[in-house]
Amino acid sequence: MNIPQPLNDWFRVVPGFAEAESDRPGRLDLIGVDMVPSRREAVNHDWVPVIAAFVIAALFLAGVRMNVMRLRYAAAESVTIEQQLMAEKRDITVDLLRLREPRLLSTRATGLGFAKPDRVITFRPKRVSHSMATAHTQNAPESAGSGLRP
Repeated sequence: MNIPQPLNDWFRVVPGFAEAESDRPGRLDLIGVDMVPSRREAVNHDWVPVIAAFVIAALFLAGVRMNVMRLRYAAAESVTIEQQLMAEKRDITVDLLRLREPRLLSTRATGLGFAKPDRVITFRPKRVSHSMATAHTQNAPESAGSGLRP
């Protein structure tokens, strides 16, 4: 069988191919060529899953980092809102303390038309007799609806 020259040179390098002495130069013995692995078949493709695993890991890591950044922004926003609420609480506390101060209350009351009373009327509670107080305490459990009778 006659093989073109570039292939002939390549086959000389591959082990298992030898030129027969009886053949003229440039011819090779091609018996068993399909049994010998070619150089293209000998290349191992085990790196493809490794590269795929690295790409997946990189995408996962990028997703985690983006989630961390999103959480950091949310935490910063929460801290800002908390600080605003604390400032508002301080302002409300100050306003409440101002409203409780007696001098300010009297000036506001005068401005609104309130005046000191001319006279004060006090009512004394009626004196309850001892017999009415004991009768009242005896009727208390019945009015409470306990259901027990003495």
